[in-house]
Amino acid sequence: MSDIFLTIISTLGFMTVYNQIDAGTRKNMAEKKSLSAVRRNTPQIIYICLILLLLRILHSNAPVDTFWVFINLQVIIMVYSTILVPTLAGFIVVQLFGTLMFISDGAMTWITTPIYLLTMIIVYNIRWYQSYLKKHPFFYLGLPIIVGTLFWAVAYHMAGQHALSVSGTCVNLFAFIWSYLALLDYDQYQQKDQRILAKLNHEVQYDGLTQARNWPMFQYDFNEHYARLAKSPNLVLITLDIDHFKSINDQYGHLAGNQVLITISTRVQHYLQSQNLNYQFYRTGGEEFAIILPDTKRIRAEEILFGCQKVIRDTQVQQDDTVIRITASFGMAVARSKDGSSTAVFKRADHYLYQSKHHGRDCVTIEGQSIK
Repeated sequence: MSDIFLTIISTLGFMTVYNQIDAGTRKNMAEKKSLSAVRRNTPQIIYICLILLLLRILHSNAPVDTFWVFINLQVIIMVYSTILVPTLAGFIVVQLFGTLMFISDGAMTWITTPIYLLTMIIVYNIRWYQSYLKKHPFFYLGLPIIVGTLFWAVAYHMAGQHALSVSGTCVNLFAFIWSYLALLDYDQYQQKDQRILAKLNHEVQYDGLTQARNWPMFQYDFNEHYARLAKSPNLVLITLDIDHFKSINDQYGHLAGNQVLITISTRVQHYLQSQNLNYQFYRTGGEEFAIILPDTKRIRAEEILFGCQKVIRDTQVQQDDTVIRITASFGMAVARSKDGSSTAVFKRADHYLYQSKHHGRDCVTIEGQSIK
């Protein structure tokens, strides 16, 4: 039982560290805005190879029972890595390295080597049918179990009954199957957790009513953009406020007011995304919104501003037999290093927004100049 326990715990430990490396690599790639598949997968491949090397070193002088536990772990990792490693190049690297480890043990012969490599290729191709096979667990688990059974049958035959008993073979095969089941179960829990985290992140980052990004996300994003102002000087902030929104609520009710907010948010976001996927829309207050335009020169920003004004002017919300027409007031500020902080830029844009309101609403104010 101790051998089985050690195999399962070691396998789950391997997978936990792998996921941590994978998450760290993805975060680093996102921060650097890198799309290189090689850079994304290399740390994981190196980790797998290092673990295989470590197991080879550990079992070189290990007692007989522990020796076979380490061999079992090698086989489990080799088989499961065919599913973990996302690229064919990574698969080839891991399999060649693992094969070298087995060759150094004297376990590879002219008979076992082609069988082993063929088996790994077959297991690798499971990924193309995962969506189907996961609906049929027997088939999904069947091939790895067959691989494990075949491996331990060959190991028993090659090692001889004195080096590996029938009971020892059965124990290791049982540990192999149990570990593989544990890995698949762990993987399912990981996927479930990722779905939950994605949902929680969305709820934390987005306004529940309008599905625009919320105030905390605006603070974070605008601070990040302003911090890069020296490298990316063309940063523009637009603030806007729906005109006479309180009157809409008072006259038509809060449900109608909510529909106005939802409709405006949906249409402005659609317009912004059609112009540039990097343009982001935020709900910063009740009927107040903000737009961040990174890497955008003033002339282009003005085009976007007037485009948003037109989208809102063209928006109509039906309420019973009445059509609610909507306008908004805008303020636009171009970020400058002399502003000193992102807060100063926001206050300037907000000041221009209220300047537009004082000029009769349905108005834009660009760096202090109001235009009806």
